Amino acid sequence: MLTLDNAIKNTPCVVVLGFFDSMHEGHVKVINSAKELANELCALPLVCSFSGNLKKTTVGSQEKMVFTFSERKKLVKKVGVNHTIFLPVKKEILSLTKTEFLELITNNLNVKAFVSGEDFRFGYRASGNVEYLKEYAKEKDIRVLTVKTLLVGGEKISTGKIKELLKNGEIKRANSSLFVPFFITGKVYKDRGEGSKMGFPTANVRYSKEKAELKKGVYFGLVSVNKKEYKAVINYGTRPTFNQNNLSLEAHLIGFSGDLYGKTIKITFIDFLREEIKFACKEELIEQIKKDILKAENL
Repeated sequence: MLTLDNAIKNTPCVVVLGFFDSMHEGHVKVINSAKELANELCALPLVCSFSGNLKKTTVGSQEKMVFTFSERKKLVKKVGVNHTIFLPVKKEILSLTKTEFLELITNNLNVKAFVSGEDFRFGYRASGNVEYLKEYAKEKDIRVLTVKTLLVGGEKISTGKIKELLKNGEIKRANSSLFVPFFITGKVYKDRGEGSKMGFPTANVRYSKEKAELKKGVYFGLVSVNKKEYKAVINYGTRPTFNQNNLSLEAHLIGFSGDLYGKTIKITFIDFLREEIKFACKEELIEQIKKDILKAENL
């Protein structure tokens, strides 16, 4: 069920367990604790997670992620763990009992220790918890380190709370709990060109359906392209002035000139500037965009 490189399979390792769907500071604390333990045991730190949207399957069809699978893979490496196992979100995996789930890992890896958050659950219908993990590991002479939940201002950092903040446009508060500020990556596509006609060309990127709901409005952010970063005014919404109904994400890169069509860019959201507004005419919109750009330049 697991396809592993023989070198990894035989190397002593410290396995980090978790979904890490938002890669918030609590998740990073768990992974860093595993790195420290791995160093102590002369072992390899290895993250074991899921490749798809686990919450969508186990919680409900409307459940979305702060960071997609491809984004999470990059973030795990950014934290400093180069070896990962991402289990597929499939019936054969999700139907494993709590014992079978752990056996899948210990039968395929030379596990010296498990590391997880104190609220980690696993196995069919989340029947396994850290108490059972300790019982199982004790019989196999495997160490277990459970990391206490990280609190900020007395409040637990959670993916659910971060999603709520994003939905309300409280991007700065959401970012304060995340390992990196909220971002989206995507390929620039050719749209109606309304921005260029007004003198403010924009890069249009599709907002992934897998991503957590984001409040419609205008944001200040940063756009990374060709290994350079530009301040940007980002609009996420339906462009009501042009009587559009479909959601769109477009960014005006301040100080950039050139063709971005077909290029993959990263859009990072830093601050919420204003609500989405339907202007009486295009001229009013142009004046507001000028104000948005001026504000963004000074942030």
